[in-house]
Amino acid sequence: MFASLTVALVMSQSALKIEDVKLGTGEAVKLYDVVEAEYTGSLTNGKVFDSNVGKNAPFHFQVGIGKVITGWDQGFIGMKMGGERNLTIPPELAYGDRAMGDAIPANSTLKFSVKLLKVLPSAKITIEKPGTGDPIKLTQFIDCKISVKTSAGKELADPTKESKLQLSRGMLPWINQAVGGIKVGEKRKVVINYAVAYGDKGFPPVDQDGQKAGSQIPPKSDLTVEIEALKFSN
Repeated sequence: MFASLTVALVMSQSALKIEDVKLGTGEAVKLYDVVEAEYTGSLTNGKVFDSNVGKNAPFHFQVGIGKVITGWDQGFIGMKMGGERNLTIPPELAYGDRAMGDAIPANSTLKFSVKLLKVLPSAKITIEKPGTGDPIKLTQFIDCKISVKTSAGKELADPTKESKLQLSRGMLPWINQAVGGIKVGEKRKVVINYAVAYGDKGFPPVDQDGQKAGSQIPPKSDLTVEIEALKFSN
C-alpha cells in the first residue's frame, strides 16, 4: 500500500485539497495535455453521485480549457500515468450555487477519487521569437499567421493570410496546444502528436462526400504548426 501524501496545502478554507494516494510514473500532466481518467464522485456525506469505475469507459478531456469543473482542471496538474488522487473540491471550484439535478445540491463540496489511465503525448514547442506581455487567457481570441503541415509536408493553412483562433473548449485540442501560453509578438514552432491531432484514421476518418478516409490528412500524421501571434481580443 502507498502512504497518503498531501501535495497541495490549503491556502484558504475554500482551497482545493489534493491528496496523492498512489504516485504514477512518466511525464507529469501539464496544461493543455489530453488525458483519460477513471473516477468516483461523492458528496461529503459519502453518497456517490457518479462513477465510471468498472465500466470500461475512461473519461477523456483536455486539461485547462474549461471542459470540466475548475477543481478537475487544477487537480490533474502534476499527476503521472497510473497515479491516484483524492480531490476535495469546494463549491466555487465545482458547481457553485447551482444544483445539478437531484444528485448534487447547490453549494456542495465534492470529493473525487481519480486515477490517471493515460496521457497523450504533449506538444513539442520551440519558441523562435519571444513575445511580450501576458500569455493568452482562456476564451481569448488570437489574430495570427499560421502554417500547418502534415508529416508529408502538405500545407493545410494559408500562412500569408491572418487567421483568428481561440483558446477554448470549443476548439480542437491540437489548436489549444498550439496557442496555449503564447504571448503577443511570439513566434513558435509546435509539433503536435498524431494522437492529439487526427489519430489513427486521419481526416476525414471515414469515406464521406466523395472523399476517401484519410485523403486530407493521412492516418498517424503529426502536425507541424508555425504560428506568429499578432494580437489578442476578448
